[in-house]
Amino acid sequence: MTKPNRRAAGTKLRPEVAPWKPLTVFFVVLGIIYALVFFTGGGSPKPKLGIDLQGGTRVVLTARTDDGKAPSAEQLDQARQIIDQRVNGLGVGGSEVVVNGSTIVITVPGDDGKQARALGQTARLYIRPVVEQQPATKQKPDPTAKKVADMTPEEQTAAIDEQRSLRQAPANADKATLDKLRQEMGKLDCSASANDPLVGHDRPDEYLVTCGDKDGMVYLLEPMLIDGRDIASAKAGQNQTGAWTVNVDFKGDGKKTWADYTGKHVGTPTAVTLDTRVLSAPSINQQILGTTEISGSFTQDEANQLANALKYGSLPLSFAMSDAQTVSATLGLHSLQAGLIAGLVGLILVLIYSLIYYRAMGFLSVLSLILAGAMVYGIIVLLGRWIDFTLDLAGIAGLIIGIGMTADSFVVYFERIKDEMREGRTVRSAVSRGWQSARRTVWTGNAVSFICAAIIYLLAVGAVRGFAFTLGLTTLIDIVIVFLVTHPLVVLASRNEFLSRPAVNGLGAVSEVARARRKASAAARTSGSAADRSEGESQ
Repeated sequence: MTKPNRRAAGTKLRPEVAPWKPLTVFFVVLGIIYALVFFTGGGSPKPKLGIDLQGGTRVVLTARTDDGKAPSAEQLDQARQIIDQRVNGLGVGGSEVVVNGSTIVITVPGDDGKQARALGQTARLYIRPVVEQQPATKQKPDPTAKKVADMTPEEQTAAIDEQRSLRQAPANADKATLDKLRQEMGKLDCSASANDPLVGHDRPDEYLVTCGDKDGMVYLLEPMLIDGRDIASAKAGQNQTGAWTVNVDFKGDGKKTWADYTGKHVGTPTAVTLDTRVLSAPSINQQILGTTEISGSFTQDEANQLANALKYGSLPLSFAMSDAQTVSATLGLHSLQAGLIAGLVGLILVLIYSLIYYRAMGFLSVLSLILAGAMVYGIIVLLGRWIDFTLDLAGIAGLIIGIGMTADSFVVYFERIKDEMREGRTVRSAVSRGWQSARRTVWTGNAVSFICAAIIYLLAVGAVRGFAFTLGLTTLIDIVIVFLVTHPLVVLASRNEFLSRPAVNGLGAVSEVARARRKASAAARTSGSAADRSEGESQ
């Protein structure tokens, strides 16, 4: 007589993966994260903090127009949006860009005034053929010269017009006019402290005398060949020698013009100018049909800033910049400590409850939460280096909520195990079956949380985006922890003779219920068998 199959069709359990495999994957990933933390980017294990926690640097940009008139509100708002994209491309950089009258105020975390000023550059890029180049002549500084930032709009307009008359000439200029420009090459001050009103105001359709950005050269350039508005994409990277460059792809007519020009002018030096100054002026080695590399002795930060400036476009206005000012933290480290203490107290209470209620299972949840926190921290540090993510108080709130949701996932799993044990199953069998139903709940709950975080991130601005970003990040890490750490640890515990004891794993009461049900079931079977035998004897 064959035994009946007690397992219904469609409920066959999947073969279990050896618990050590997902645990190995997790610890390898965690090791890689912390190797990147300590051995790249200077090795500092500290995350970047937002303006509200560590303060920042503020620069005020005063708009300048060619005719000296006040800029329109549309121009200022467009400039604000472009600057905001440059510094907050993903919305988690923690910088603030606001319009205040006819000025734009930029505040960036930390004390990097150079970065704040770089954000306000007009970023008008042109490619110009080189007519002539020579080492710049050292000029005697004029102590009476007024800084451009200190000039009135009328004075700025007059200074720009004067420089244009001296250093620019129409595209159809004759030899005598070009000779005058050559004379100006020997008079131009190209020192780092030079005060050049023409920066960002040159006419692209005219000849130009200008300085190299860092090479100590002065150039006579032809009218513009390609406008930076023809750039399709710009990305910072390292070339074969390890130097930082910006790789640019052109679009439309710019791509065709550049391919035709480079094919016909091999060996000709061609300059890339940004806001009037020459970034680099290499000779063309061959026809360029694809990506163009812009070099200029950049640091990594400078290359990234230039790529962002070119990617998001030039500003519709040029600006005079104030000196960088230090801004104190709006909340300060005391608020950070208070927030962390509040989160830590809440987490400790959850852990104490878990240890009391779940015992050994609670200890596994504590271990899982510690590993989740370690992974979150390492990723936050790396994101600060890679995408300039800054951690503010709103972001910390998102982290605390996300880690709390991870604890919820453990509760769901453990309760499913209890449900299976109430049906009379052993601990080992209950773990396997409980996981089948718990993982669907974990997937669904985290999917809903991630979708909500994504919607908030897309619709919100400012600090709220930081909250949504960290909430979404911890939601993803919750899935990683539950699948690669918590479940394998629970499986190992269920196979351990000591940890599988009801008094140790916190499942004592449920085990009693299961034992009673098994006894009742056995008694029912025995009674049924006795009744069958009695009926057979009577027949």
